[in-house]
Amino acid sequence: MDVTPGQEKPAPAVKRPPPPPPSGRDLLGRAGRILFALAILCTTVWFIYDRFFVVSAQTAVLAGRTITLRAPIDGRLDMPLRFPGEQLSEGTLFAAVVNERAATLALSQLRANIAALEAELQALDHRAAGTSALLQEAAGTAEAFRRTRVDQIAARLAEAESLLRVADARLREATAAAARGQSLVRQGFTTAAQMDVLRRDLDVARDSQRALAERRDSLLLEQAGAVAGIFATDNATDRSISQQTTDRLALTLVELNAMMAERRARLPALQRQADREEQLLTLNQEGPIRVPAPSVIIRVLAHHGEVLRAGQEVAKLAACGEPILTAELDERSMRQVRVGQKAEFRPAGSREVLTGEVVQVIPVSLTPGEARGRPQALLRIASQAEACETGRMGEVRFLR
Repeated sequence: MDVTPGQEKPAPAVKRPPPPPPSGRDLLGRAGRILFALAILCTTVWFIYDRFFVVSAQTAVLAGRTITLRAPIDGRLDMPLRFPGEQLSEGTLFAAVVNERAATLALSQLRANIAALEAELQALDHRAAGTSALLQEAAGTAEAFRRTRVDQIAARLAEAESLLRVADARLREATAAAARGQSLVRQGFTTAAQMDVLRRDLDVARDSQRALAERRDSLLLEQAGAVAGIFATDNATDRSISQQTTDRLALTLVELNAMMAERRARLPALQRQADREEQLLTLNQEGPIRVPAPSVIIRVLAHHGEVLRAGQEVAKLAACGEPILTAELDERSMRQVRVGQKAEFRPAGSREVLTGEVVQVIPVSLTPGEARGRPQALLRIASQAEACETGRMGEVRFLR
């Protein structure tokens, strides 16, 4: 190599020895740093996924279904001492509302009407029995009158038959006398004046016989009517006084039976109405308040001896075995949560995971008394636990 004047000659290159192989300690440290970096990366990825891709609610409260006990009627509350947290079984008599001023006027009036109707039925029954007895007597009297009348007409008819036979005999005698008179007139043994007398006697006998025959026919017709109960005479009606009395009594008996039938039909209806009124009165006099399901007392809203109105709240209970989870959502979560979506609830301070299903999504409300600043989701928890939950905080993760 040429060396420029004034420059020094470079020193010859020195060969370095190869580095020693890494020891086991160095390998462990390197692996630890790699694992640490991977852990940080995974944590960051999980945080980003959980923050932006997983729908969750950090604030959730698990509680039993709220049961509100109300006063069934107006009255004074009769309730033993009750405390929040007390567990009650199904059907337990929580309290009773006693109404000491229940109106009994309607029931008293119905009972009075029933008593009056029963008295009327009794009186009508007695009257009908008396009328029936009088009807039987009147019918017997009318039948006796009819038989007497028939016998009387039969006697008159016999008399008319006798008179008719006498008239027939006189007619025959007058006819024979007139015939002899005509013979004597032709022979000149009698006068024309005597012949006129004989003709007049013949005419009288003939008219008398005709009149008696017509009278007999009239009596025959009257007898046939009397046998049938019809009295056809010149100075009487077609029904006797006894028969008219029988007709009036029969009509009265029919009217009495109709009146009794009408009252007998009304009596059961009034009795049923009185029974219903009595049941209503019993319900209005005392209204028991029973627990509809196993539950625990959350809050007592009324006290013993307090006068309540119907529908006024007495207490609030939390149902056991029917937990409802209320989760607060943000705007992003609300848009992604839907009814029927599955979710997991992790109670605070516990490793237990409860599964549930969204049953309702409640938006923000500004209504007075129901104001909500954040949307909420209600979930039904699939838990068969019999313990009563009055409040349990935790976190909810909604599954896709």
